[in-house]
Amino acid sequence: MPYRYLLIIGLSIFWLLLSGYWDNPLILGLGVASVALSTWLAMRIERDYAFQDRGLSILLKQPTYWPWLFVEIIKANIAVLRCIWLPEKYPTTPLIRTLKVAPESRIARTVYANSITLTPGTVTIKVRNQEILVYALTEEGMADLETGEMGRRVHKLEGSDT
Repeated sequence: MPYRYLLIIGLSIFWLLLSGYWDNPLILGLGVASVALSTWLAMRIERDYAFQDRGLSILLKQPTYWPWLFVEIIKANIAVLRCIWLPEKYPTTPLIRTLKVAPESRIARTVYANSITLTPGTVTIKVRNQEILVYALTEEGMADLETGEMGRRVHKLEGSDT
């Protein structure tokens, strides 16, 4: 498994650069333990939930998705700021609903759920099969999700035309 060794080397370098401690044996020992634990968890996840063939293609197609998501995050930030600064004019109406999921693969459902959570004012609570339980700060935020545009865009990442 060459990926395991690349992961260990990458995590070790990343940890050393972030920690800045190169001469303290205790800190270095804790760093080794954290890299070992992270590698063990990653290998276990990979064993039980390995990416399907479409998983890698979804990750490679994401740069076409990022600009659209970035604009959505900006719009949602503005909506949340209006609720904070002008609560009389833009009241919050917190709600929880279940949305149907178009993406089929695990990685695509994960991208979809994370995209919802990245958008201010909405949080993914639970993902189960073809449904996502979502919290929204406002009715408008939930209505935007219910249009399904985000789900369609993530579904296109899978290579589907629907």
